[in-house]
Amino acid sequence: MQSETRICQNCKKDFVIEPNDFGFYEKIKVPPPTFCPECRLQRRLIFRNERNYYKRICDLCNTSIIAVYPPDFKTPVYCGKCWWSDKWDPTEYGKNYDPSKSFLEQFKELFYTVPMLAMQNDDGIASLNCQYTYDLAFSKNCYLVMCDWETENAAYSFHVDQSKDIFDSYYSNNCNFGYELITSSDCYQCSYLTLSIACNNCVLGFDLRACSDCILCVGLRNKKYCIWNQEYSKEEYENKKKELELEKREKLIGYQKELIEFSLKFPKRYAHIFKSIYTTGDNLWNCKAARDCFYFKELENSRYMLVGDRGKDSYDCNNTGRTSLCYESITPDNSYHNIAAIFCWKCTQAEYSNNCHSSQYVFGCSGVKHGEYMILNKKYSKEEYKKLREKIKSEMITKNQWGEFFPREMSPHAYNESPAQDWIPLNEEQAILKGFRWAQKEKREYDISLTSDKIPQTITEVEDSILNEIIGCADAGNCSHKCTIAFKIIPMELAFYRRMNIPLPNLCHNCRYYHRIKQRNPFKLWHRTCMCDKENHEHEGKCQVEFETSYAPDRPEIVYCEKCYQKEVY
Repeated sequence: MQSETRICQNCKKDFVIEPNDFGFYEKIKVPPPTFCPECRLQRRLIFRNERNYYKRICDLCNTSIIAVYPPDFKTPVYCGKCWWSDKWDPTEYGKNYDPSKSFLEQFKELFYTVPMLAMQNDDGIASLNCQYTYDLAFSKNCYLVMCDWETENAAYSFHVDQSKDIFDSYYSNNCNFGYELITSSDCYQCSYLTLSIACNNCVLGFDLRACSDCILCVGLRNKKYCIWNQEYSKEEYENKKKELELEKREKLIGYQKELIEFSLKFPKRYAHIFKSIYTTGDNLWNCKAARDCFYFKELENSRYMLVGDRGKDSYDCNNTGRTSLCYESITPDNSYHNIAAIFCWKCTQAEYSNNCHSSQYVFGCSGVKHGEYMILNKKYSKEEYKKLREKIKSEMITKNQWGEFFPREMSPHAYNESPAQDWIPLNEEQAILKGFRWAQKEKREYDISLTSDKIPQTITEVEDSILNEIIGCADAGNCSHKCTIAFKIIPMELAFYRRMNIPLPNLCHNCRYYHRIKQRNPFKLWHRTCMCDKENHEHEGKCQVEFETSYAPDRPEIVYCEKCYQKEVY
């Protein structure tokens, strides 16, 4: 079978379906997609709301709760304890399939009738004090942490699994006492590091490995007592560290800008792919034949996977782990053969379903737990299920719906409420033109008691009374970061800053988050050639090795192939 170039029915851009892709689609019995990979991801992401929370009442126990659905959302919303309890029965919402109506329309009716889970976390069940979190499990004392598990004492972070005492970090796992870490792992007592591994007591660094006590360094390996990549004795290092005055906010902000310029002098690895073969993408570990994947570990024979841990024979899934033969799904954790499923965990063949758990052979279901052979929340015998499923599948095939994800109009979230805005940013006009909903900016009126210019420069100047202050964000809403205008410092946060000797932030958590994700590379790949022209490398003249990289050709970085990069940093 040959590769085929097709036109996306949504954005009208070309995309390629390769022979291996056709093999996968045949294996799971779906036709090839009609949306390009980016539009497929965009359509899935709008069904998540990771960062916009509302206070409302649980529609079952009538207690005050935090939810990703606003108070005027018409579908019943239950708190975690009620939703997971036996106080209600999802089969009571079961519907008979009506062949005169579109199956997706019938599922949409069910979707907006069955009670929604307020927050996708296990707070009060397997997690403790994690009320303000999303897609989180088995954790303790977490606040505004997303897509995460087995973490303790964390705040304002995304995917910091198995970490402890970590704040304002992004995709940085197995770290303790970390601050402003971006795509780093196994670090201890480090701050402002990007793409760094197994470091101790390092501040302001890029692409460091097994380093300790290094400041403002780039591309070092197994080094100690370095500043601006220059090595010192311990005594010299401590004296120069004092001169840098890293405890002052203004100094840190200036050094962050200087580090960006300094890092441009050093070659960049074409992709951060480790212990992997036949793999393309970025930020991948222990993968085999994983193509066009990003931020994933232990992935095999898969493609178009974004953010996760462990998977095999899966395509087009995001924010997930331990998948097998899953396709076009959101968080199909520990599942086998899910197709177009949203938050269906520990399932076998959950298709076109939402929030179903520990179930098998459920089709068009919502809120089902421990279900089997169910369609539209109604129970059938095995034979009846198979017969009706084939009938519905045939109807969907004739309408070119089978194998495609849910239409964007079905999402309960606006575009700018979803992580689609973080990965594929649009302005309001662009979003509406493309058929997405857009949430208007919430009017915020705060009695700011401390303006950003009055925040002490060092943490040693801060008294406990700061916990009572309403602090004005330095951006003051004059940005595209969904600025909260004002923010407060929480006790756990203050204790952390004091422990790490880090100055208080002058930006709200949203602005800090968007400044952080601007530093990551896009989830796109460009075909490029190594830029190395060093004479002492294993090539004559300019290196001719080609690769796929997330560094766009018009960017200022020097991008090397693996061999040339290794020659420079080891």
